[in-house]
Amino acid sequence: MYQGWVITRWETPVGDIERGLTVVSVIDSDQELSVTLEASRDPGRPRWRVRFRHYPAYRNIDEAYRLDLWGWLKESGQTCGNTFTAQETPPLASWGTEYLHEVVPHVQHYVIATEDDVIEVLTDHEPVWEEIEPAQEGDPLPGKSEHLYRGEDDEEIERRFAELRGKKKKKNGGRGGT
Repeated sequence: MYQGWVITRWETPVGDIERGLTVVSVIDSDQELSVTLEASRDPGRPRWRVRFRHYPAYRNIDEAYRLDLWGWLKESGQTCGNTFTAQETPPLASWGTEYLHEVVPHVQHYVIATEDDVIEVLTDHEPVWEEIEPAQEGDPLPGKSEHLYRGEDDEEIERRFAELRGKKKKKNGGRGGT
């Protein structure tokens, strides 16, 4: 699917966030797609909104189903952060809408990759980024799952494994086992 993609880094406020970039919301309204993102591992939990005007298409897929994309980026030496643009030959082939390039000749394929989502947007308008108010103290963490990292969250990882082992032992009538 990604063979022939040419990736270009898209300079954005979130492009270099290594861990904890999550989607807070995706709103499709009044010919505008608005995506709110949060740096959820940053102590201040800053947020940004990016707006796409007049977009003919977008898709949002769980990043776990984009493993072939990560492999392609690494294999082709094109890994370049969380935000990038993609060009492919023939134009928009992975969308199955090659004719869209004829209807909207300057359409760009924008990609935002987060810990849980890969959002792709087609538009011929430059997206607008804005920093917005950070998450409030006590706000739940956004995202579809909680991510723990070896080297950073080792105590919590071990606590959860111990908890799971205890539940399994209890379920097996105190016999442990696998």
